Amino acid sequence: MTNAATPTDTPELATLWSPLRIGSVESRNRLMFSAHATWHEPDRYTGYLGARARGGAGVIFTGAMVVHPSSHNQWINAWEPETASFYRAWSDAVHEHGSILIPQLHHMGLQGMPAQTFAMMSKVVSPSGLSSPMWGHTGHELRTEEIAEIVEYFARSAEIARDGGMDGVEIHAAHGYLLFSFLSPLTNRRTDEYGGSPENRARIVVEVIQAVRRRVGDDYTVGLKYGFDEMVGRFGITPKDAQETLRVINAETSVDYVSLSGSGYHSLEHLIPAAESDLSGHMAEYGPLVREVVGEAVPVMATCGVRTVEQAARIVASGKVDMVGMVRPQIADPDLVEKARSGRVDEIRPCVGANQGCWRRMGRGGQITCTVNPEAGRELEWKNMFTPVRTSGRVLVIGGGPAGLKAAESAARRGHQVVLVERERELGGQLRAAGRLPGRTAWQQLIEHLSGSLQRLRVEVRLGTEATVDLAREVGADAIVVATGSHYLTDGFSILRPDRMTIPGIHTAQVLDPETAIADPEACGRKTLIVDDHGTHLALGLAELLAADGREVELVTAHPQIGHDTTVRSTVDFPTVYPRLVKAGVRCSPETTVERIDGRAVELAHTYGAWTRVSKDVDAIVLCQSRRADDSLHAEFLEAGLPVELIGDAYAPRDVDEAVYEGAMSARVVGSGRSKG
Repeated sequence: MTNAATPTDTPELATLWSPLRIGSVESRNRLMFSAHATWHEPDRYTGYLGARARGGAGVIFTGAMVVHPSSHNQWINAWEPETASFYRAWSDAVHEHGSILIPQLHHMGLQGMPAQTFAMMSKVVSPSGLSSPMWGHTGHELRTEEIAEIVEYFARSAEIARDGGMDGVEIHAAHGYLLFSFLSPLTNRRTDEYGGSPENRARIVVEVIQAVRRRVGDDYTVGLKYGFDEMVGRFGITPKDAQETLRVINAETSVDYVSLSGSGYHSLEHLIPAAESDLSGHMAEYGPLVREVVGEAVPVMATCGVRTVEQAARIVASGKVDMVGMVRPQIADPDLVEKARSGRVDEIRPCVGANQGCWRRMGRGGQITCTVNPEAGRELEWKNMFTPVRTSGRVLVIGGGPAGLKAAESAARRGHQVVLVERERELGGQLRAAGRLPGRTAWQQLIEHLSGSLQRLRVEVRLGTEATVDLAREVGADAIVVATGSHYLTDGFSILRPDRMTIPGIHTAQVLDPETAIADPEACGRKTLIVDDHGTHLALGLAELLAADGREVELVTAHPQIGHDTTVRSTVDFPTVYPRLVKAGVRCSPETTVERIDGRAVELAHTYGAWTRVSKDVDAIVLCQSRRADDSLHAEFLEAGLPVELIGDAYAPRDVDEAVYEGAMSARVVGSGRSKG
């Protein structure tokens, strides 16, 4: 079954809806769901891919499939014949909805990990025996016969993909992985036929493509994922170097498209831009340089942090590239393409760029989902989650933060009559504060999206209203969802200082919680000390906000690094935000704790006792430390014998991810005749 929707009269998006020939296949539009790791089991991945195909993506690329035992990554091995059965299930799910499915074949090289499970090998290989910038281990320098074996395994893997019903294969030569590291003069120090000149450095890529072509034939789509800028300076791959090696590859092989990317493990912030980054659409700028080499007949694609369909359409209309990848936006909303085609752009669920549910979760060893879309990765389990019930009920949701908004939306999607009560005069809860931080307006967009969704679903929203037992009885609720959130404490207790219950002298100072500081920066005075226990973006963003007005700001944490949960292994905010803090004059003090306070004098001490110093004339201290659940209403409703459940921060203060997930899962006991997920 193909997508039968017809494009609407949206001139600015019209360029996206023309088909594109890619070798032996044709894409129905110019938007792709580019390759990315998920660590999903094969069945779970079937549902994940199928949802994006149903949502209208033209081409879908699988996550990188490793081609050789020395590149085992705990996922699915492209070189094993049984992988064809997974391919068949995935391709059936994608082809049913009219999309193209292409697996990405790669070898991790230096970026692979030594054995983490008993099923993995401990070998890490590389062109020249250098160290990984991410993991620190040193790779074995490949011998020529070992290179030949890896080339053969690429060809074998491509044949298995073809036999499994895939529409083509993509050879991965980007992002610091093995083929890219041969192309780079930074990581390729060889003096044999595989190193030195552009011809030699490109040799392994040429051999791989030629071997794949011999195995699958000229009538099967073979593409190249190509890193055009290593973004490390003159010793790495520069655009000039990339053009030279691409000329060699183009002269010696035949590829059906070139998919542009850049950066590597030295510079992941260019590959996975965070919310506050200015990087968006930047890889497409290299498209004309690729066309100079491959000509107009070979499609050029780019994946480059594009956040909206309007931006994608402008890039395609510019002629720089023929197709644009949108990964995180389609994780956030698998129906993004179909909504855009049918004139419902305002209904697209926005990606907030927080990198929490996707990149950080994967970096912690988990399977990816999405902060704003907990259905991502759960498509099969939640297949009937929002099927309308046979018997509609009445659901009362208390709290208009992310958990409450999602709970109200989810209950209404199931066909219930929903009343949402919020004591403040506006919706959003703690997201409102988060959305005021520099570069974080996407949180406000999420509030607007959920508010619009409630309006379309005819949810009754009562602002400025206190929830009571009497109100719940008046509504006649069959289920009550308490999503009243949490608040920051200013009592000075830190779990990182188990030797005390508070900061000595805290009562002598102006002490604020971060939400108050964000809402009223003037309350912070001219010199502010921020104390952070968590290492998330909150403290970094608050420091930047206060410093922007010329305030003197010091950010202290007991951890070895400020913002330790925002690095490239986590949410990737740090490479963007930290330089701005330094430029704004923020003093960043890791391994630092507040020893005691005496009015406007604050004694600071090294975490391990190496030194002490006093910061004078401090006007305010902002504590990003403990939070407490606001759960008193839940106890009142229980005592009154009302049907109630507790979700989000009101259950326990955590991230937005858990709040949205629990909102989606709430009120499922009301009604009948559907799956309970």
